[in-house]
Amino acid sequence: MLRFLRHIPPYIPTLLVYVIICYLSLDADPFHDSKRLFVFPGSDKVVHFIMYCGLTATFCFDYYRHRVVRSGSWLLPVALVVAIATGGVLELLQTHMGIGRTGDYVDFIANSLGAVVGLVAGRKIFVRLFTL
Repeated sequence: MLRFLRHIPPYIPTLLVYVIICYLSLDADPFHDSKRLFVFPGSDKVVHFIMYCGLTATFCFDYYRHRVVRSGSWLLPVALVVAIATGGVLELLQTHMGIGRTGDYVDFIANSLGAVVGLVAGRKIFVRLFTL
């Protein structure tokens, strides 16, 4: 059933998610009517959490579908560090690029928590899925 997934080039899904996150983070108004998007205070933090959770979970998907499962792999912690660093850099760029957006340390915390949860969940889900 999962054989068709192996034909997707390695790490293309992760790269696509990464590019989408960068676009959404650095565009001045990515949704053009964000007042309807955020329906409760702090809902943008939920969006940040979901984006970075998706990023690291997608990395786990790519990693486990193309590699033999090894304990102690160095790629997964590196992916976590890259995701967290990307969140921090994008928050700084929002403040300093002059695009009408401001960086927020709470967004950075939501990004980081999402990355950690995505990595943990992705490891549990995809290691089982691709080793069956």
